[in-house]
Amino acid sequence: AMTFCYPIRVYIEDTDAGGIVYHANHLKFCERARTEWLRAHGIAHYLLDGGFSFVVHHVDIRYHQPALMNDLLSVSVEPLSCKSASFVLRQRIHRAEILVADAKVSLACLDEQLYPRRLPPHIHTLIQQAVLA
Repeated sequence: AMTFCYPIRVYIEDTDAGGIVYHANHLKFCERARTEWLRAHGIAHYLLDGGFSFVVHHVDIRYHQPALMNDLLSVSVEPLSCKSASFVLRQRIHRAEILVADAKVSLACLDEQLYPRRLPPHIHTLIQQAVLA
């Protein structure tokens, strides 16, 4: 599958009292990378005018190494599978070659009333092509 990477610098606001990135902030980093992955494919304004949204349904995350103040991290997005109304991504956070954390994220597509709906065709195609690549 094709992998997208997004750089994130660790700031003091991302860390706990011990200077280590707080565990929940890894999920924020993953969220930013997903948003930039969609933006890189021309899907930037769906929240405003698309009539649909993506919500996280399930996250399985494993922490391998601490990330520290001032680290430059790379957060990847790799589509694993795609159904009609949901998809699964693998996201990894690296510092250089060192794996900091990896996650499997399941996302569902909802309509404006927050009911499940089919992925828009262009997004379904984007994800499916990345899975097969």
